[in-house]
Amino acid sequence: MYQQQIRRYFLLICLIFISPFSFALKSDESQPIQIVADRATADQINKVTVFSGNVVVTRGSIIVHSNTAEASEDKSGYKIIHLVGTPVTFEQMNDDGEKTQGQCNDFEYNTKTNLAILTGRARVKKGDNLVMGDKLTYNTQTQIYNAVSNSANGVSNAKTGRVTVILQPDQKNNTITK
Repeated sequence: MYQQQIRRYFLLICLIFISPFSFALKSDESQPIQIVADRATADQINKVTVFSGNVVVTRGSIIVHSNTAEASEDKSGYKIIHLVGTPVTFEQMNDDGEKTQGQCNDFEYNTKTNLAILTGRARVKKGDNLVMGDKLTYNTQTQIYNAVSNSANGVSNAKTGRVTVILQPDQKNNTITK
């Protein structure tokens, strides 16, 4: 009975690893979640699970790599996932056939606010479109993102406060008819 409770709790915590990736293939939702790490610790009383050492989370087309991952749940049932890495990387296939890839040094997602916050050399690429900054914030419910930068894209030491957004032309609507 106790082991079943642990398994249920781990499954619940593991599910929040995937919630920030709202553009993933719909079929990913029906895929099993696999977490591989050097260590895992679960605190059932405080509802905190920590994975550390070469953490790899996969579910369908979604692949996440980090050094550590902490998942927690507050008294109201809201969940927070916090990933730290050098860097944290993720990739996934989207229903539109494009791949989304991203990286940052610190990734946090909160189900109460629906915010995914990527900080430290943050960049997200969907297809050929790219957003880079020191901090990227994305609301998975409203699909609104915000990008700020304390240094040039978090890459150089120049304190420019500038972000980079590269948007490619829509190739589907740029066909020339004869």
